[in-house]
Amino acid sequence: MYESDKVPEEQFPTLLAYLEGLKGQARELTVQKAEALMQKLDEAGASGPDPLLLGKTQRVRQVLQLLS
Repeated sequence: MYESDKVPEEQFPTLLAYLEGLKGQARELTVQKAEALMQKLDEAGASGPDPLLLGKTQRVRQVLQLLS
């Protein structure tokens, strides 16, 4: 869901609207996975900016802001 080739940019707001309705374990698991991915992306980005990682990082941040 974080890659634009799997979920196009114009469909991402719809995905966010769906995720907003998550509750309980599904919400917690989504947040945990997003936090783990964010940590990996931060580590990978420390070696230098990568345009592909920037888009993915932005999407992960949006999900985390929505669900946290």
